[in-house]
Amino acid sequence: MMWFIPAAFSAQPDLEQSLQAIAKTDGSVALDQDASAAAHQLQSLPSSQVTDVLEGFDNASKRGKNWLRAIAADVSDNGPFPKDALLGFFADRSKNADARYVAYQLLTQHDQGLTSELLADAETDPSLPIRYLKIESLIQAGAELMSTQPDQAKQVFRQVIAHGRSPKQLEKTAKLLADLDVNIDLAEELGMMRRWWLIGPFDNTDSEHFDTAYVPENRYLESGSPIARDAAGEPKPETGKKRTVTWQQIESDDNLGMVDLNGPLSNEKDAAAYLFATFTVDGEATPMPAQIRIGCITANKVWINGKLVSSNEVYHSGTRIDQYVEDCELVDGENTVMIKVMQNAQTEPWAQDWQFQFRLTRPDGSAIKTNVL
Repeated sequence: MMWFIPAAFSAQPDLEQSLQAIAKTDGSVALDQDASAAAHQLQSLPSSQVTDVLEGFDNASKRGKNWLRAIAADVSDNGPFPKDALLGFFADRSKNADARYVAYQLLTQHDQGLTSELLADAETDPSLPIRYLKIESLIQAGAELMSTQPDQAKQVFRQVIAHGRSPKQLEKTAKLLADLDVNIDLAEELGMMRRWWLIGPFDNTDSEHFDTAYVPENRYLESGSPIARDAAGEPKPETGKKRTVTWQQIESDDNLGMVDLNGPLSNEKDAAAYLFATFTVDGEATPMPAQIRIGCITANKVWINGKLVSSNEVYHSGTRIDQYVEDCELVDGENTVMIKVMQNAQTEPWAQDWQFQFRLTRPDGSAIKTNVL
């Protein structure tokens, strides 16, 4: 088939400027107008440049990504379907995870037969939508094996537990394993840390204290522990938001390791809390490279062994297992982790959660088992 490319395609827009305009759009009239003009230009690109559009996902707002999805779909139709370019983009796991999922969608919409090839090893894919699809296929495959090949079904389900990130998929798989007389502790399998020292609330009025270092934070950075102790070894109280606050030990019994702060801190709003744990690594050669993985619906910071490794000033935009992933280093013997978790003043029912999930993994995402001291 011979393709005729409209003349408009030869007048290339200022690609970088147009992508930046769309990346910045936030729903305001001025930025949406700029994005609309940029989209009009980008939609005329030839299909061979669809991956240039996908590159624009880096640093784009959520709204900007939605615009880019639609533009990529339009551009992919402006000439011969760019299969090879999209396959190359999809295969590069260093590319933006959302953009790679768009590449997957375009490829499979064009040729449904590519699905198996693209999902062949996707149980470890950094794009969670792509990983979800692969995990779903593994769950289905395992379920089909349960009655005839239960041992093989167990192996498939173990893959799901090791690599799954969707709570619903993990819980479903745990139930299927239970039907095969295999009972697992999901939080333990995932390496979730569930026992913590907690202190708070400290002030976060008007969400202005994300970078305010309260006494426990400064003490941790200076001495390696945020907890001051009296002569008997008991934690000393600190000056909190409205009153004196005391360190307390908490432990999550959630099957996915979710740690709730509303209970122990009485649903405080406009507040900050610190959590601290000392731990050793179970069955690993240390020192070792690792990753912190935190899921938290509100603003948070994470320190490992006195070093700030993760900082996320976001409130109530959703949460998931392994929402934020950052590299860290674990040392021989005892290690420490401190987490600062914020809450704002929103009163809507959907904005009441004040909680987090935290674990440590190897760089490949497999769980590191820890002993909290």
